[in-house]
Amino acid sequence: MSQQRIAILNHIRASHAARGVVRQEHTAAAHLNDRKKNLIPARGQLTGAAACAQFIIAALKNQATVDNIELAEHVPQAIGAYLAGHGLAGPIRLCGDAFLAAMPWNAIAHFNPAAGAVMESDGAGVSVALCGIAETGTLMLTSGINSPSGLNFLPPTHIVVLRAADIVGALEDGWDMLRRISNGQIPRTVNLITGPSRTADIAQTMYMGAHGPKRLHVIVVEGASVKVEGNA
Repeated sequence: MSQQRIAILNHIRASHAARGVVRQEHTAAAHLNDRKKNLIPARGQLTGAAACAQFIIAALKNQATVDNIELAEHVPQAIGAYLAGHGLAGPIRLCGDAFLAAMPWNAIAHFNPAAGAVMESDGAGVSVALCGIAETGTLMLTSGINSPSGLNFLPPTHIVVLRAADIVGALEDGWDMLRRISNGQIPRTVNLITGPSRTADIAQTMYMGAHGPKRLHVIVVEGASVKVEGNA
């Protein structure tokens, strides 16, 4: 076979292969957009106040602690009360979320709350959850320039602020919310956190804080939030 004919055939094969890849990509996109939810139990189909109540029940079963507050302005005081009540110290490392930044942190200035890179000396880390999963009491946290994943794992105490309006029924609803908010640009890391870090691999004895925080405290903000500069 001549080199010219080989070149022609290779060009045809490459053309067909390229079209095949395009077809596969279209098929995959259509499959994702047409995805159907699996069987979801009743506790994963709750909404509103019922979903919030179920989330708290599940979180407590998973050895987290939960505090309900009405106003986001009271988050710093709630954190201060929790740390003082458990004999815990700062510094408190805050994620850079604008929701947290607008809160009155001067109320607990003695705990040295500050944003920035997480440090080994930090006593507690404070994050804002994308959403909470009522079915399992799981928190979904995403990484980003203002939400480093290290904050979820390095400090011995992890405090997560969760808006009650952001509690969804099932994990599938959480992924849908992430896709909707991110406009398809999924963040580099998504952490699903259910209770504090623990393991029973060592002599079948439950050990807390094996791979991360020993304590997980969730603050559920039920009502109105503080006004973030630049938002209505």
